[in-house]
This record gives sequence, structure tokens and C-alpha cells, in this order.
Amino acid sequence: MTALARSDGHVSLRPNCGIFLGNGNSTAFSQRLGPYIFPGYGHRIRGKDGILLCRKPACSLCAVSPEASTVHSDCYEFVAQRSNVDRSLDYLWVVTAWRTPWRRAPKFRLEEAVVKSDWSVFDHVNTSRMRSLPPEILKMIYEYSATSIIWRFNAASEVIQRLTIPSSDHLLSIPLREVSAWKRSGQPWTTETAHNLPVVRLTIDSRGIQEVERLPGNPLFRRWRTDGLVFVTLNHELLDGVIAHFKFGSLRLELPKTCHGIQTWDTPTPPDLQKCRFYPNNILHSTQFKTIDLCQTNGITLFFCNGQVYAIHAHTQKAPCALATYQRLSPRRQRSVAWVYVPFSQRDYITALGARMSLSKSSSFGSTCLLVSGDVSVGLTSARQAKDLLLSKSRSMTMIYDTLELQPVSVIGAYPTGEEDHSPMTPFRHPFIDDAPFSNACFSFASLDLVDCMRVFNDKLTGLCLGILLHYQNGAQRSLGQCRVDVDPVEDYVKPVHLCFRRQVHVRPGTPVQLQATMVRGTSSQEHNHDEQGWTCFEMQGALEFWFSCEETRLTAIVH
Repeated sequence: MTALARSDGHVSLRPNCGIFLGNGNSTAFSQRLGPYIFPGYGHRIRGKDGILLCRKPACSLCAVSPEASTVHSDCYEFVAQRSNVDRSLDYLWVVTAWRTPWRRAPKFRLEEAVVKSDWSVFDHVNTSRMRSLPPEILKMIYEYSATSIIWRFNAASEVIQRLTIPSSDHLLSIPLREVSAWKRSGQPWTTETAHNLPVVRLTIDSRGIQEVERLPGNPLFRRWRTDGLVFVTLNHELLDGVIAHFKFGSLRLELPKTCHGIQTWDTPTPPDLQKCRFYPNNILHSTQFKTIDLCQTNGITLFFCNGQVYAIHAHTQKAPCALATYQRLSPRRQRSVAWVYVPFSQRDYITALGARMSLSKSSSFGSTCLLVSGDVSVGLTSARQAKDLLLSKSRSMTMIYDTLELQPVSVIGAYPTGEEDHSPMTPFRHPFIDDAPFSNACFSFASLDLVDCMRVFNDKLTGLCLGILLHYQNGAQRSLGQCRVDVDPVEDYVKPVHLCFRRQVHVRPGTPVQLQATMVRGTSSQEHNHDEQGWTCFEMQGALEFWFSCEETRLTAIVH
């Protein structure tokens, strides 16, 4: 094993719990380093031995440095105490490092489909009653405590069990174009006539490449997606120079230097990019596409920061809450994003999807994302110079966007799955917006007429209003502020007669910074009183303007 030069050693880290440093092409274990303090997202630190530990995205030094598979020190000790680690270093390297399907592949943050439990771990920490729980309850416990050391030791125990399963340590390296089929733990099927099935599809899960398939052509688009898998669909001519490495029942790709990445999808049957419309149209070789079937969604939450979208959650029966999507953001970003919820009621069919383009060179994409369902403007700022771009005008469409670790959404698009409406499009109706009352503010606007129910979302610690969800008599819904569904406590006011709010100031914890805030109440009677001074009461007529950020709010009632 050749040691790294202490003066210029540069190690690219990933946020997986794995083990060790690899050789030049990452097909074998090289050496063990550390322990070190793990750097945060976007940072690099120098260890006491001079090794530079890096987690900066798109780092040019990481692109040429040896790959590393990081491990918690307590997880390593857990494995070392229960197995002969020194005899299994090469195997441990492959099963951990090859979770990344090719060098510099993005961190997909895939959900674990099944929680596999080693009951001896639970017995050791006096939680043996977990044995009696049904799988559904166990999965819920896991989702609420996924970062617990118990689950880390549980995963480490699974690695120990896999060490006892015989598998070949022989490295087989062949061109991917010769592989006709393969599944994890098995041997690849090869043929010299694989080009007769010109499309290769890769299925990737949290453990790396799971399966290789050959298809007669690009699959027809179907409305199915998942957060637990990632898919790659490649035509035969794109396989030149791609090497498939097989070892210990696992597979990893080695891409040629001329390859700048691989596009991925959250569906095995992606749409034809030629039939999609994007803004901006800067699709890259390494773009990670995400899809949302707007016909199967009862709302979306967009996470905004400084006028840009950092994540999007589709509210469905399977995923009614956006908390899991929020938790995939970095801790620093979590502290700065505002939740922008757009409800889709049965009354609100989607008629068109568009994006607002800023004409200012200083403003980037994302300052406004426009979703039209009776004209709903999302994430509007006070920018004056902008024009609208229609992405799709179909009642049946799939929304497409890109995702990249630490970066905002840079591309938004649409794929019509139904017949397009070619009639003239009326201009989008944007409300006139004054200058924002505080930094990093989003604007929302809704009518107060014919409201059947008003749901107020409050901060559970302060009782201050975060957002308001209005249900109208015709079945439509509109949101104002941060409506964090199934996260914050709510107050429902059925058939409200008055909306009452009180502006106030509170202090950011641990600082002298004063923040704007609002208390909101509703009442179903004409006569009512408030115990405190400063309340302003309005009949449910006119409209409501609601400026908000992740920590401030300002409401203004507009009276007819």
C-alpha cells in the first residue's frame, strides 16, 4: 500500500458510512486513514497528518484524488469487535465504496425500501420489545429516528452478516456494451450481439447498481416514480469506453475521461426529452431529473431561499408531508428556507405550467416559479422586469426539474401527457407587488370572499402565525405564508366572519435582531373582543397580502 504524500494528500469524502481509501480506479482497498473530524457540506479541513478532507461540490482536486469511503469510528469498532476486519478490507471497500455507481456520481440520498433489523442490537440496548412490533410500526420508528446510533449499528451488523456469505474476489472488467443482463450477487450475462437490444437500463438503489437490462428501444413513458431508486437509460452509441467492473457480486462503472457524467431519472420510463419544454434549456450530461405527475398530486411544497427553489415535494397519499424532503437539505439550508405550499383541490385542475423569466442580469432563475391553476403565482418577489414563459398548456402533464446536492433547482420543465390546448393563452395575472418589507421575502395573495374555512398554521413554541390555508365555498383552496402540512399545529375557523391579526416584533433567539411577526385569529360572530391591544379586525371581504420568509411575516388586508 502506498501512503499519500502528507503535504498534498487530498481526499474526496462522501456522507455515507463506509470504510477506507481505494486504489487508482477504486477496484480495490488501498489504505485506512484517520480518525478525523468529519467536515460539513461545502467545506474542507486539513487533518493533523496534513491530509485535506474535502466535501466541496465540483472540486477539481477531488476529481483526480483517490476515492474514500468514510466510516463512523464507533461503527468501525462495532464491526472490528465482531469480525476479522483485516481479512475483509477488500470486500468492505467494494460493498461500501461501490454504493457510488461511478466516480463522481452524485449523492442520490435514496430512501431505504425495507428496514432490516438485527434483534441482537436492540437486545444490547435494552429495547428487545421492538421484536414484537409489526414491520409498518418499525418503519415509522425508523423514519423518526433514522440518525440514531441504533440504526447505524443495525446497518453495521448487516455488513458483518454479509462477510460470511461466500463471493468471488476475482475482478472482472469488461466493456458495458458486452453486458446483456446482470443482477446484484450474480454473474453478468455477456454476448457479442448485445447491440441487437440497443438500450441499456441501469437500476440503482442505496447499495449501488442493482440491475442491468437490455431493451429493444427507449421505453414508453409511464406515470410511475420513486424516491427509493434511480434509473439510467443509455443508447448503445453512448456506451463506448464505459467499463463494467464486477467483484464480490457488485458492479461499478468506470467512465471514459471524455464522459462528463450520466443523466439519471426517478422513473424507469422517462419521457422523451425532445418532447419536453424546459426553462432554462441548459440540460447537462449529468442532470438528475425529478418528476411530478400533477394529476396524481394534491399539492406541492417548494422550498425557497433568496428567491431560489432548493427542493420540491409532491403531496400524495403515500407522501402527504414534506418533512422528509426538507430533511434531505443540508442543515445550513434547512435554517434558511421558506416552505411555499400550493394546494390542488378537486376544484383546482391544472390548466398550464409556466416560469417567470427575470430580465435583470443580476437575478437568477428561481426568483419566480409560476404554477397556474386559476392563476396561482408561487414565490413572487418584488422584481419589476420579468416576462412569462409557457411550458405546457395541458390538463394532464408531468412537471420535471433537476436536483443537485447543495445547489438550487436550475431547470424546470413540463411533459404533456394529454392533449395540448392550442387556443390563445390569456396573460398570467400577477398581483402588483411593492418592495419587500424584509430580506429573503416571498409574497402570497388570496381573496377573502366566500371563505368556508380558514386554517391557521402556528409556531408550536411562540403561537405566532406561519401561514393561512383558505378553503372556499366552491371547493377551491389558496395558501398564504408557510403552510407546513402535518408539521405545525393548526387552528380551524369554520365559516369565519372576521379575520383578526396583530403585528408584533420578536427577537431572534440568541441575538438582538428584531423580527416582524403576526398573530392571527378568526371569529364566527360579529361581536367579539380581544384581551390584548393592537388587534385589527376585518370582515371576510377583499383580499389578504402575506409577505413571509423562514422567520418573518407581515400581513396586509385590502378592503373593497
